[in-house]
Amino acid sequence: MSDVDFGRAMGASCALHPGQEATGTCARCGNFTCDTCSQGGASPRCPTCRERSGATFPLNRETWTFNKLWDVCWAVFQREWGMLSLAVLVYLGVSFGAQLLINVATGIGAAVDNAVIAVVLGVVGLVAQQLVQGLVQLGLLRVCFDVLHGGRADVARLFSQMHKAVPYALTMLLVFVIVLVPLALLSFLGILALVGTGLLSGVGLNSSSDEVWNALVPILGVMGVGFLALVGPITYLVLPLYLVQPTLAYDDTPPSPWEVLRRSWEAARGQRLGILGVGFAGGAVMVAGVFACCVGFIPGMALAQLLIAGMFLALRSPGDDASDSFPG
Repeated sequence: MSDVDFGRAMGASCALHPGQEATGTCARCGNFTCDTCSQGGASPRCPTCRERSGATFPLNRETWTFNKLWDVCWAVFQREWGMLSLAVLVYLGVSFGAQLLINVATGIGAAVDNAVIAVVLGVVGLVAQQLVQGLVQLGLLRVCFDVLHGGRADVARLFSQMHKAVPYALTMLLVFVIVLVPLALLSFLGILALVGTGLLSGVGLNSSSDEVWNALVPILGVMGVGFLALVGPITYLVLPLYLVQPTLAYDDTPPSPWEVLRRSWEAARGQRLGILGVGFAGGAVMVAGVFACCVGFIPGMALAQLLIAGMFLALRSPGDDASDSFPG
């Protein structure tokens, strides 16, 4: 009989979480463990034994640096690069399959020869594609959390986040509104400013290319200055959103959309330059993989995801956990 069957068959409770049913036993100390303790079956040891054996994540927001994060993630990558690369390959395959949803919806819309139905089906296909791809992305982060906590890379965990479809959709909708509304407002104010200053008054349908260009030059200049003036504040506001997906992937029971944003903002407090650096490093790793005969892109993406997951583990606040899936 397996460990998982043994704990449940005995009707025992978890040694660390008495209110939860035991689903297995620790391979080291023999105590009953629940799914939370075993990281959903990814670890054969309980949190206490993982901590004693050094199998917990070693960095926190006070001690982490990019060099330390790289060392930790590189060691894990060397151990699990094969399965992590396979997980990325499956993720890319699912993403490609999800892209077909848009093509199918567009094809059906074209077949019925109705503009309204075509638009509705196109939107539905786009939403379905983003939802499927996003949930598997959460699963990929969950695989990274497993290995960073000393477990093994389990490709099946890519599909462990499907129950978060509604929280994920609501959170992404909130993020979309937060990003879109300021941009729409700035665009509206910019158009009002252009109309008010008369910069567009001399341009019409019969205007020559030189006249159009002469009218566009000051507009582009204003837009450039505005971008330079706003790039700092926009970056400051957007960088915490980099942690939204890891926050959603971390807990088995996801927090509310507002709580996800709060935790992401709190984790990013005072760490925005570090987040930006890790983002650039992850992008550089994937670009380097492309130049390595393109084949290296897959393991490069796996390493980039490890860096993101490791950064989140270092920056997160353990006190925010509602149902911590990775205690210890």
